[in-house]
Amino acid sequence: MNDLPTAVLATPIDVERQAVLELLAESELIDRHRDGIAYRTAEFAGRHGTWNLVLAMTGRGNERAAAAVEHALAAWRPQLLVLCGVAGGLRDAQVGDVVAATKVYGYEPGQDTDAGLLPRPESLPTSFTLHQQAQLLVEHRSWARRLGPGAPPRVFHRPIASGSKVVTGRDSATAELVRRQSGDAQAIDTESYGAMAAAARKSAVEATVVRGVSDLLAGKTKAADRVHQPAAARNAAAFALALIESTRPRSAGTRPLSGGSGSTYIGAVGPHSQAVTGAVGERARGSVVINNRGWNGRPDGNRDAP
Repeated sequence: MNDLPTAVLATPIDVERQAVLELLAESELIDRHRDGIAYRTAEFAGRHGTWNLVLAMTGRGNERAAAAVEHALAAWRPQLLVLCGVAGGLRDAQVGDVVAATKVYGYEPGQDTDAGLLPRPESLPTSFTLHQQAQLLVEHRSWARRLGPGAPPRVFHRPIASGSKVVTGRDSATAELVRRQSGDAQAIDTESYGAMAAAARKSAVEATVVRGVSDLLAGKTKAADRVHQPAAARNAAAFALALIESTRPRSAGTRPLSGGSGSTYIGAVGPHSQAVTGAVGERARGSVVINNRGWNGRPDGNRDAP
């Protein structure tokens, strides 16, 4: 599994993680620890190769999500990161919808003045590569097979607003702030901005957010959450897994030489190809070959280099 490309699937709360585990019931999950942080991994078959799928737990809130994602990125060096879970719906959302984020708003920054709050919202883009792949998934309509028979949930490709507050009223001050400053947001949550802020510092990772709508802000109660959150989390998990499954891994590009412990292989093949190899260390030897003739033009193509 160490040679496989890695994808991290992160979930903030238990109901979201449980939805992922249920959809991976046939996979062999292995408990692993990095610096005292618990992860679970599995080999996950994709359309273009097998992934090392890493399940990470972030906890609630943007601060915890940022710290957890930063650790996961450093520990696993993944190609993909998907934050997956539930959210409150905005605009024309319905319970059960899936939102594949195009960007994430941090709606809370601002300047508090005598005249009132002057909002200064921030935004972070999600991966354009994963955004395109999410659009293709919806066009092919096969992503929902893990959910069983029936019409697939609606999928929106729109922004998500993220802050520290759990919003339980459509007429609340926070809901009004989001509508006024981030009017195209389709959902609201409490972890996406922190996760994307951590991922933005790692250029090698493609990162995005997938959320299932579990409430419409008004009427959000613990009793309603017990009914709607598991279904919404399952919808989001199914889409997130399909997104990883359909994404083409980048080639590793380098492989150790046979029998050695190095981590880089350099070579060239074909007419007029050129390759330079070297070695460092006690009794190390290297050679230079240019256009299939040696450094000094000899046809044996070898000249030892110290």
